[in-house]
Amino acid sequence: MSETTRTSSITRRQFGLTAFGLSALAAGLTACSGGGGGSSSGGGAKTLQLILSGDTNQGGAFAAAAKKYKEATGITIEVVDVPTADITTKLKNAATANDLPALARVTAIDPLWANQLQDLSDIATSHAIDPNFLQKSPDGILPAIPSDLTAVGLFINKSLFTKAGVAFPTSIDTTWTWDEFIAAVNQVRAKAGAKYGVVMDRSGHRLRAMMYEFGSTAFAKENGKYAGDSKAVETLDYFKKINDDQTMPKSVWLSGEDGNAMFKSGQVAAYYSGSWQVADFNKNIKDFEWLSVPLPKKAVNATNLGGGFMVAFKDTGADEEAKKFIDWFYNDANYTEFAKTGGYLPVKDLKVDYPFQQASFELYQKQIAGNQAKGDNAIKRVVIEAYAETPFSGDPLREETVKMLSGSQDAKTTVDNIVKLYNGA
Repeated sequence: MSETTRTSSITRRQFGLTAFGLSALAAGLTACSGGGGGSSSGGGAKTLQLILSGDTNQGGAFAAAAKKYKEATGITIEVVDVPTADITTKLKNAATANDLPALARVTAIDPLWANQLQDLSDIATSHAIDPNFLQKSPDGILPAIPSDLTAVGLFINKSLFTKAGVAFPTSIDTTWTWDEFIAAVNQVRAKAGAKYGVVMDRSGHRLRAMMYEFGSTAFAKENGKYAGDSKAVETLDYFKKINDDQTMPKSVWLSGEDGNAMFKSGQVAAYYSGSWQVADFNKNIKDFEWLSVPLPKKAVNATNLGGGFMVAFKDTGADEEAKKFIDWFYNDANYTEFAKTGGYLPVKDLKVDYPFQQASFELYQKQIAGNQAKGDNAIKRVVIEAYAETPFSGDPLREETVKMLSGSQDAKTTVDNIVKLYNGA
């Protein structure tokens, strides 16, 4: 982006307001407000729509909460579970049509509708949500509360490790280094017939965790600008090496092959993914024994955090009712039940006794507690980027890494390009 273009371009927040205003005008300002927000009968909305993705995969935890809420209040929460790839478009279309739902559970906040969110500060305070996971907007409101916490983590095909006679750590205190980990999975390949040593999701979020482990800040902001460092280059060089020598399947990052399916097929020794996989694996892996194990480290023990966010849209005709549901949702008893049902890590100080894989969840919580990542707080970063003045789109870390793996650029150029894209160049 040239300096002239940068100066003349509107900010992301201005764009969100402008786009929303124009689309609302086109739809007709006298139309009924927020058709998806809630329908009312006799004062107050009786049905509220909650848009989300992945509830079916997590045991229907939101659907179960909605059912319990209906029993307690008589208010229907209509859970609309859309494919992950479609939720961004669905909410964009709803915003441009002035038809946003009352509620949504999202993994990112779109600048197009960021300014259409209600302030949830009072709810976060009253329910003692961990302040480490809360970020206010530039206008001073709290636009989102994490619904759950996730962390990048590692799974192994324990059956293959056992067959190969290869040891693995079970404690973060005695975890393997990256070199030890790669040597171990390649021994499993050689001795147990695994096709690949490790697969990593095609995601900048996962690769960022690896950068933290190498001691990088993974493009944290310095003096208001995103910055790269030599440790990010070192990480990408290492990542390219284990792709090129077939420790990893290049097809995942270059062709979009599904790493989850590849691991579940039993042909990969280890899977670098995250806590959200536990419920799926518990239900769907029947042909081999799997195990959550500590992440490898280079310079430090580190992970990358993520999760979903509860948001309530304003001017939908169900504003007050939407906040009442969120307030109910974070009640200790209700929220604990939600976390147990879906296999979610809590964002408040609660003891959750999971009905499955208790050891896996406890390992993830220890990984989070011992996180030594030097970069930005990943949960807060989601909100900060939604209101950033300088726009970028997509996943620059993933997209530029794909170029590197294809051979079109080296690791240093890749880091330089990522920094430029993050900073709106």
